[in-house]
Amino acid sequence: MFGTSKMFGFGISKKKGPTIGIDINSDSITLVQLEKTRVGIEIVRFACLPTPANTVREGLIADPAAVGSVMSELMLQAGVTPTGPAPVLNMTIPAQSVVVRLMPVPTGMPADELAEVVTQEATNHVPFPISDANLDWSLMPATERTDADGVRRVDVILAAVQRSIVETCWRASDSCGVQLGKIEVSSLAAIRGLALAGYMGSTGHMSMVVNLRQDATDINVVRSAMPLFGRSVIIGMETLTEAISRSLEVDFDTALTLLPELPLFGMPPKDPRMGQAAQVARTIFSDITDELERSLEFYQSQAGDIKLDQIILTGPGCMVPNLDQYIGSRMGFRTIFGDAMRDMTLDQNMVVERMRPILASVIGSAIEPAWTPTFSVDLDLNKEGRLPLLFDDRATQKIDEREPLFYWFRPTLIGGLVLLTLSLIVVAYFSTFDLPTKSRELASTEAKILQARKDLQQLNQLKETNTSLQMRQKVLTYLVEKSSKWSSYMDAIQLNTPRGVQIDHIIFGAQDFQVGGFAKNFASVSDMSLNLESSPLVREASIEFASRKDKNPQLVTFGLIARTKPVTASRPPETKQSKRPAPHLIPSNSDLIGFKSPAIEIKE
Repeated sequence: MFGTSKMFGFGISKKKGPTIGIDINSDSITLVQLEKTRVGIEIVRFACLPTPANTVREGLIADPAAVGSVMSELMLQAGVTPTGPAPVLNMTIPAQSVVVRLMPVPTGMPADELAEVVTQEATNHVPFPISDANLDWSLMPATERTDADGVRRVDVILAAVQRSIVETCWRASDSCGVQLGKIEVSSLAAIRGLALAGYMGSTGHMSMVVNLRQDATDINVVRSAMPLFGRSVIIGMETLTEAISRSLEVDFDTALTLLPELPLFGMPPKDPRMGQAAQVARTIFSDITDELERSLEFYQSQAGDIKLDQIILTGPGCMVPNLDQYIGSRMGFRTIFGDAMRDMTLDQNMVVERMRPILASVIGSAIEPAWTPTFSVDLDLNKEGRLPLLFDDRATQKIDEREPLFYWFRPTLIGGLVLLTLSLIVVAYFSTFDLPTKSRELASTEAKILQARKDLQQLNQLKETNTSLQMRQKVLTYLVEKSSKWSSYMDAIQLNTPRGVQIDHIIFGAQDFQVGGFAKNFASVSDMSLNLESSPLVREASIEFASRKDKNPQLVTFGLIARTKPVTASRPPETKQSKRPAPHLIPSNSDLIGFKSPAIEIKE
């Protein structure tokens, strides 16, 4: 298995490598490469993988080596060749970890004087020492105005981040073997992607861009692709998932699988559990909507009564269906999902439709500034590069010390010293060999037992992590590849299972499914086969085998195979058989002994 830092050891070349955007979240890591062609902008590479547990916390990289390994795997999946010029990797970091401020300055200032003024002014806004910060700023031309004192001014947007955060990005790119490009704020990158897709409108068009991320929600009031106000609220999709997990008493990964099916707005669901989960989601999104209203009211108190034209939703929160209708009805403004890919050329099988609003941030990070027809904020918190420890003792990277040189004429002296040392060791060993040998062996055995226990504990932790990753992979596969639904067939199996039959496992295939388990007699197996064959979802049902085992002769072990019909999106209508009382999928203790939950498998 590849994915180590040695694989992408790109050669040195004067030719610039491809620019790749990457978005790192606590649930997934996404990679996108764009190219500008004669017909427009094309998505040439795309890949997405789940994030290993505890490697990203609050949107920041906590384990650069593990994240770099996933990045290597992403480039392999996307088809980035490990030879030739090294790709330039543009990363995004969450807005809550960056200090973003607007500062008015007089127009027409020289660049060097402006840099000095902004740096001096930053000391009043940045809560940590400027010497430990990476800064960048940009003029916003559309904010040019004449103040009440008659001075012509324009706003400067300033961003500052601690150097240790930038260093983790460097370490992740080092472990992947690629060149680190820009580091920018995820919310600003999303605005650039939406501006390229034409969502920002003409001059003076006011929008509120809401980036619903896993760990927080970024709120920005934008005019003509320039952010005039921004804040982050520590309420995200992780908050929603944890609330559903507690309410339904299920684990986090199971709650995560419910999000794409939440009936947030519209008709109430028939499933009471989904209704309960939807009520929890409405509570969380109500809190987020309250924060949107507070943000708009605060900005209006500063800028006067403004007209908001639309609310644009982006980020992982867009996986919840009808979220735009829910927020629009609460806020009273036109609310839409922002699809930064809508004017781009791409393979439709590469990205599913409902996942596209989630990718606005990574699309914005992969865009070249020259591609945007209108001005957009382009901040790079990595423009200063990586400062070596030799010149800056505040840098966080570790520089290996230079190894001393050993010249060719010293082997004889070294050999003599080695022989003398060995002789002294031998003499000391034999002179002090009165220690109990058994005590040494006992101490060694105890140390080995302690180490074995530690290794066993690590193996158990790795097993739990692997199980969690497999569940996250299933959720991501559902979003990316539109996994087929088999809930209708589960309903048909439950409806047609007679009393006295215990289902042990169900295996779903492309055009059939297999059911196996135990029954009290052969007649119950035959009844289940006939019941399934009468279902409107099954073309044919047959018994593969039915026999009594020597170890448990009172039960009949059986296997059925049912060939399915195509299933529509709606729930299958009730048949005459559904009028009878619902059969027991889980029989009582009087029916069968040794019940266990059925295992479900989906064949690719």
